[in-house]
Amino acid sequence: MNVLLATLVALAGNFLLSLGMVLQKRNVAWIGATEKNAPSYRSARSGWIVGFVLMNVAPIFNYFALMGLPANVVSALIGANVAFTALLAAVFLKEGLGKRRLAFIALLFAALMVAGLRGGGGSDESFSAKDFFVFFALPLAAGGLVLALRAKKRGRGLAVLIAAVSGALGGYMVLAMRAVQLASGGHLLAWFTTPYLYIYAVSGIASFSLVQFAYKDGEMQSVSPAYYGMQVLWPAVASYAVLGLPFDPVQASAFAGIAFCILMIARA
Repeated sequence: MNVLLATLVALAGNFLLSLGMVLQKRNVAWIGATEKNAPSYRSARSGWIVGFVLMNVAPIFNYFALMGLPANVVSALIGANVAFTALLAAVFLKEGLGKRRLAFIALLFAALMVAGLRGGGGSDESFSAKDFFVFFALPLAAGGLVLALRAKKRGRGLAVLIAAVSGALGGYMVLAMRAVQLASGGHLLAWFTTPYLYIYAVSGIASFSLVQFAYKDGEMQSVSPAYYGMQVLWPAVASYAVLGLPFDPVQASAFAGIAFCILMIARA
């Protein structure tokens, strides 16, 4: 798969993920509703289910995108979720955008395209299992530490740290998916014989669980930049060691630009 097509595939998957999230938000009222035979209940339930399906289909696009892009670029493209969600929320949830947010959305997409087109093929990666487990263990251990701190005292600052750890684990799922591809040789049945499939699952479950605590303790405008920013930055850093990817200053600048735009969109 060529670079441009792989970039478009990854962006399409992120668009579906954002659409699924917005549809669930729009139709969440069916959960706990009492009038279960009302047309509005059935409509909301159907819309929520469609959103749930779209969110779970999205990772398939990342799988194919990894055939044409290195994992750090596919992870960086996850940043598009912030822009897609803001645009879709304006359409479906009637949330305001504003000129400042639109400007940073445009800059975000520019940085995403630079990261994607600069990515090159990911077929010649040199996988290091040792480094893979190290970069997986670090946020996992940090997750245990922040939860232990939370048990003693809650606070907004700690909520941001929890969100950052959650984002790191969520972003690491792309590296785990790439590890599954490399270890299995693309054979579906071989997936279940590699430890990386189960690390993918653990990363997803841990990320989902941790971010719930962050949402509970902190404000969205503080939590979401840390969450989405680390989804981009942690796998980007890890990829240089885990996959032996060469350091590219232009690409690294694009990653930093993506994280910055995510922060500004969240705060706009």
